[in-house]
Amino acid sequence: MPKYDVCLSFAGEDRDYVEEVARHLTELGVSRFYDTDEQADLWGKNLVEHLDHIYRKDSRFCVMFISEAYARKMWTKHERQSAFDRAMVSDTEYLLPARFDDTEIPALRVGTGYIDLRNRTPRELARMIAEKVGSAVDAPEPGWEYQLFADTVALHMGKLSAKQISHELGDVTPGRTITSDTDALDNYRARTGVFDEIINRLGELLSPGKQQWAFGPAGRPGDRNRIRLLANRFVETYEDLLNWAAELRGTKTPERYRVLYRLTAQLADQPLKQVEAFVAELTAAAERNAGDLHLVISYDPEPVKAELKKVQTT
Repeated sequence: MPKYDVCLSFAGEDRDYVEEVARHLTELGVSRFYDTDEQADLWGKNLVEHLDHIYRKDSRFCVMFISEAYARKMWTKHERQSAFDRAMVSDTEYLLPARFDDTEIPALRVGTGYIDLRNRTPRELARMIAEKVGSAVDAPEPGWEYQLFADTVALHMGKLSAKQISHELGDVTPGRTITSDTDALDNYRARTGVFDEIINRLGELLSPGKQQWAFGPAGRPGDRNRIRLLANRFVETYEDLLNWAAELRGTKTPERYRVLYRLTAQLADQPLKQVEAFVAELTAAAERNAGDLHLVISYDPEPVKAELKKVQTT
């Protein structure tokens, strides 16, 4: 009798996602092998032999989280070799591939069915695994629409950590060079117009009309595809704001315009923090099957206005 319903084979680079899957599997009553939870048991053991036993004998199914990192790491090669050995002698499917990207895995047949994780939340994957192993999965609870929206936003926001850190550090990646005062002023006006469009778009995406379009009218269920689309558009707009600020920081202008461009790029600071706080609060609320898609965006334009007046009068 296998010890685990499922074992999870993944690269450390993908741990954040897999850890969420493992947590939701526990909530669903699915027994799983997840290395972090087994640290005391693994301590001092011959890991090659022990993990071979887990991935070859001790699990009913093996979820293989495929990514570029998964294909090249030494330990994942050991794990998947054991899993392939088990699959070769199994009368039923054993390997359950789940893809972060399109990396090819030697010995994994092209026609093997897989789950695409690029727009699949950890909670959704955990429910699919639970269904696969035969665990009872209850119907979604009231408020699942907010949970799906929050999970999808968190999934894609997590992919932007490098850009978030670069913004916080004020990193500068050289971009456009502007040599004339006229062009610098024209570009400033164009870019502030784009800023206004991005801020307005954030508000529009969470408007009552958009919410009803995705979440459904009162008393009726929402549409999963529309909720995912709305969440994706929200994160894309957040990323647009990160990119907007980075582009301004990287624009080289005549000396007299440099402070104006730096201050203008900083207009994004407060809205970005407000979006991040909104997502954190929404995620916490969704865990309680509650939710409120109410985001207030504010920023202080006065330093920019003062610097613009200074530039235009000197």
